[in-house]
Amino acid sequence: MTEQPVIVQKISWINLCPWVLIFKTFSIAAGTGVLVFALVGLLLSPLGWVVSEKVFLEEASNRSVQLTEIVESNSSPYRSVFAPASSADSISLPVSGVGLNGPQLVFRQIERPFEFIFSSEASLREFAYFLFGGIWTVLVWSFAGLAIVRISLLRLTRNERIGIDDGFAFATGNWKTAVGSIGIPMLAVLLLCIPGALVGLLMNFGFGAFIAAVLWVFVLLFGGLAALLLVGLMFGWPLMVASVGCEGQNSFDAMTRGYAYTFQRPFHYAFYGLVAILIGSFAWFVVGGLTQGVVEMSSWSSSWGANIYQPDRFDQIVAGVDGNGDELGGWEQTGHTIIQFFNATLKTLAAAFLYGLFWCMASAIYLVLRFDVDETEMDEIFLVDEKRTYQLPPLKTDSNGIPQIQKTTPAESGEPSPAESPSPEHE
Repeated sequence: MTEQPVIVQKISWINLCPWVLIFKTFSIAAGTGVLVFALVGLLLSPLGWVVSEKVFLEEASNRSVQLTEIVESNSSPYRSVFAPASSADSISLPVSGVGLNGPQLVFRQIERPFEFIFSSEASLREFAYFLFGGIWTVLVWSFAGLAIVRISLLRLTRNERIGIDDGFAFATGNWKTAVGSIGIPMLAVLLLCIPGALVGLLMNFGFGAFIAAVLWVFVLLFGGLAALLLVGLMFGWPLMVASVGCEGQNSFDAMTRGYAYTFQRPFHYAFYGLVAILIGSFAWFVVGGLTQGVVEMSSWSSSWGANIYQPDRFDQIVAGVDGNGDELGGWEQTGHTIIQFFNATLKTLAAAFLYGLFWCMASAIYLVLRFDVDETEMDEIFLVDEKRTYQLPPLKTDSNGIPQIQKTTPAESGEPSPAESPSPEHE
C-alpha cells in the first residue's frame, strides 16, 4: 500500500506560535479609536502632575537636577517618550550599537512614580507629589487604557470593530473595577507596612530597640509579603486592566488573574514582553524618528531664510529669547508660542500612537498568557448585553406533572396579535 503525499497548503501560525498575535497590534494601534483614547490619556495625565507640583513641591530653584527632569517629564504629554536613548532615565534596547526605545518607555512612565513613593530618599513633600500624581495616573489610564484594551481585544478575538462611543461606554462602566484591581494590592502593601512602623516606634527608646530586634523576624515576614505583592503588581498591572476588558470580572478576579499569569508563567511572560519590546521599538524607531525628522527638517529649511541677516535668528525664535538671554516680546513671542504649539501637537500625536501600541500589546500578551495558563481559546471574550439568538422554547408542567412546550404570547414572541394583524381587505 503506497502512502499518499500530504501537501500543506496553509499554516496556522496562531496555533503554532500564539505570540505572533502581537504583530496584529500595529494596525489596531493606528486606528482612530485607539489614537483618540490614547490622546485623551496623554492630555489628562499631565494636568494632575501640574496640580501636584503647585501644591506639594517647593520652588524650582530648590529642587535637585534629577527631580527637575522628572517634573518636566511628568508635566509634558510627549517629553518622556522623546527622551534621547542616552538619558539616564530612559530604558533602551541596544541593537547594533543603537539604543531603541519603545513600549518600555510607556511602562516606565506609568510605574515610575511608585518607585519614588517607596524611596527612603524622598522628602515628605516629594512623597506627597509622587503619591498624588501616581494616583491620578492610575485613574486616567484605568479609563483610557481600558477603552483601548476593549477595542483591541474585540479586534484580536472577533475581528470586530467598535466605535469610540462603545469604547467610552465600556470604560465608563468598568474603570472603577480596573482601579480596584490595582488598588487592592497597593492597600494590602500599606497594611503590611503598619507592623514595621510600630516596631520602628519602639526603636526610639533604649529597651525598645531590644524589643524591636526580637520582633524583627516578623518585620521581615511582613516585608517579604509586601515585596512579593509589589513585584507581582509591578509586572502584572497591565494584565489586570486587560483582564477587566476581556472577562468583565470584578476587581478581585482581575487582580488574581494578573498575579497568576505573572507568577505561573514568568518565562513565557518575559519572552512575550521581549518580543513586544523588540518589534514595538522598531515601530517607534520609524514613527518617532519620522516625527523628529519632520520637526528638524522644517527647522533646517526655515533657518535658511531666517538666518540671512542674523546667524542665530531662527534659534532665538524657537527658544523665545534674544542674544542676551532676555525673553522676546510682542509678535516675536507670539510666533515662538505658535511654533512650539504645532511642534508639541505633532509629537503628542506620535506619542499617542506609542501609548496605544503599549495597551494593544498588553491585550495580545494577556490573551496568549491566558491560553498558556487556562487553555482558554483566543476568541473567547466577554460580550456586553449579548443576545441569545438560539434558545430552547420555555417549558411548563401540566396537571399530570408532564413538561409541555409553553406557547408564547404574541407580546413575548414579538409577533403582532390577531387584533393588530392587518386584515386582507386593508392589505
